[in-house]
Amino acid sequence: MDRIFAWDDHLDRVVYRIPGHTHKDGREDSDLSPVWLPADESELPEGVSVEDLRKVTVKQ
Repeated sequence: MDRIFAWDDHLDRVVYRIPGHTHKDGREDSDLSPVWLPADESELPEGVSVEDLRKVTVKQ
């Protein structure tokens, strides 16, 4: 599954989502209701830096 990475400008961290994935808690990731999960900068694809990521605000 392909991960989509972004920068959470609320908590200043890298996050990712997996479109179309249903999580164990029943939440389904969709474009209308994305499920952003915390990630580490080391998980970014080769050649991608934090500055390349789009900004999102993840609500807790």
